[in-house]
Amino acid sequence: MSETKKTGILSGIGKETLMHWGLRILFFLFAWLYLGIAKEDFLFKMQESNYFLYDHLFLNGLLSSKSGLIVLISRYLLQFCYHPLLGAVIIALLLSGIELLVNRLFRIGKNWFVVGFLPPAILLYLFNSVTYEIYDSFEISYGICNIIGCYYGFLLYLLYTKIKSYPVGVGILTLATAISSIWIGPYPMVAILMFGTDALFTKRYINAGISLPLGAITIYLTTRYASYHVTPGYFAYSLLHPWPIDFFYPLYLKTLIAHAIIAVSMTSVQLYKDHLLHKIQPYANAVVGIILIACMYVKCDYPIAYGDELRLQHLAHQGQWKQMVKEMGKMKPSTRAIAAYRAIALMATDQLNEKIFNYDYDYYHTTFPHYCEEITYYPELMLFCSMPQTSYRWCMESLTDTNKKIYLTQSMALSSFINEEYKLARRYLQLLQETMFYKDWANEMISCLDNPNEYYKKYPYLVKIKAGIPTIEKSGIFNGAVTVFDRFNALPNITANKRLLTRLYRRQLDELEYEVKRSPMLRTGRLPKYVQEGLILKSFLTNNSQILKNYPLERETYDYVKQFIDYYVKHHEEEDVSKKMKKKFGYSYCYYFSFGIGANLKIKKE
Repeated sequence: MSETKKTGILSGIGKETLMHWGLRILFFLFAWLYLGIAKEDFLFKMQESNYFLYDHLFLNGLLSSKSGLIVLISRYLLQFCYHPLLGAVIIALLLSGIELLVNRLFRIGKNWFVVGFLPPAILLYLFNSVTYEIYDSFEISYGICNIIGCYYGFLLYLLYTKIKSYPVGVGILTLATAISSIWIGPYPMVAILMFGTDALFTKRYINAGISLPLGAITIYLTTRYASYHVTPGYFAYSLLHPWPIDFFYPLYLKTLIAHAIIAVSMTSVQLYKDHLLHKIQPYANAVVGIILIACMYVKCDYPIAYGDELRLQHLAHQGQWKQMVKEMGKMKPSTRAIAAYRAIALMATDQLNEKIFNYDYDYYHTTFPHYCEEITYYPELMLFCSMPQTSYRWCMESLTDTNKKIYLTQSMALSSFINEEYKLARRYLQLLQETMFYKDWANEMISCLDNPNEYYKKYPYLVKIKAGIPTIEKSGIFNGAVTVFDRFNALPNITANKRLLTRLYRRQLDELEYEVKRSPMLRTGRLPKYVQEGLILKSFLTNNSQILKNYPLERETYDYVKQFIDYYVKHHEEEDVSKKMKKKFGYSYCYYFSFGIGANLKIKKE
């Protein structure tokens, strides 16, 4: 009896419904896990670049700018990406809700329910299409704005279906929709495009003649003459963008095409679904849906090295220095940003002198925008190089050139604190007190402003930063520790070591020897391994072994360098000598000096 009843229930549900809900669950899980795990660092970076305060002045200012309402909603939700899995749940729910709305609104039916997953799949693709744009003058809420904008467009289309028999009503709705772009940004164009395509497909040419031209003209006027807050979404917006069009052009074009596909496909499927195959195997929809999900996973990928940069930034901004060191050794290929964060992690864990050249420094330049090789890491690198004033200046420059960002505000507060400008630090901390997830951090530092030593006790790495501040800190373009730190013998070890490493990095072996002679570390009777390698290399390159008598060198290091030189002399004419030596000697200063960027090794044979 129970088995018969159970069979009846399953029969009543139907295979199509089971397949449909199975695909819904699969899509939600994919979106959640993909965003929350595979794109964890990206979500955290998006959140960290999202300047959102609960101060009424900030909220009023945001609402009064163009696209203010949709940006306000989107930025509020973006805060929760501080915990990527939580943020991923919110985004996955919004995407799944799109499918539910589309299925009901366009009455897609059981036979072709997979079509309802096309809009959320496209929106997920757009969300993951953002790469280095997050560092520039870019509305960081772009991804969520696209999703909410589609909700808005679909709901307006629902209203259109109720009044499309009345051309006057269509005109009024189109005008109101276009004017709403002042608060919603470019997304009302999705609704107007659906009005027009629906009218064309149903041969309501009067409606099409009203909605398409009227909507386009009104949106252009509101965009052209209203004050606006840039929300990248359509190519038309790039015409008004203050930054070069060519950088944002690919993303604008993708977004334009994506929203056009969503609008046209949804209005056409409702009208032409009856002309499609009436019967299709239930599992065919699920198979197509799984293929769609697989395509999203393949296409939504990072550009070369971008994911590694985000990973190191994420760990650095949360102070997980040991984890950074653990993970960064596996990261290839290298960029200047990755190298900078490696140096930060090694400084924070007291391993800079021992391990700085243990990594690949063959930078890739061709596909990277200029600022990703500079601005993204300058504030933090300057701070760890014991230059809080320079770090502060770079933060201010970044805030001027790009949108406000939470992590820059944090960095300015920390730089001011280390530089003993406590009143200035308090101003930035008071801003951070208005945030959701950085309030505790700000409260902790504010409580220590009257007794800074308490804060230094909690975070010892800050003591090293403060101890290395030079007597005279020069601001300007960062050309290495040598050009920034003052040239006095009384330099603390932490500063002198960085200056030595700068000489090594630039292969300035003559200057290296000069710095070693004046360095406090010479009096300790022990030189770091890389400094020893540099001095020994100089002796081989100049055929002058006498210089080695003046320094405390280890026999093991000398033998290593000699073995390296001998191997190079023997195999230097071979085409794959670099790969052979990399495999045999690993990463060392000898290898960096010989095969790194700008290397031009010429060894004189004895």
